[in-house]
Amino acid sequence: MTVSANLKKMGIDMTTATKMYYIYINQHGKLPFAPSTGRSELDQAVYEAKHHQYAGEYNSLEEFRKDLYSPDED
Repeated sequence: MTVSANLKKMGIDMTTATKMYYIYINQHGKLPFAPSTGRSELDQAVYEAKHHQYAGEYNSLEEFRKDLYSPDED
């Protein structure tokens, strides 16, 4: 579905949508979304899981639990 078609469903044309975009930026001093050029944390985790890139391995369930419930080091 195109942008125009989605806007039409909302009862807004392209010109009005563009004006709304600029008004939002003017009123709030920021974009109405967070721009990104990289992968989100979830996308990165899914990629790593699909490509078998794991952070580490555990020799026992106890070792896993200890790591799981320990405070983050970051």
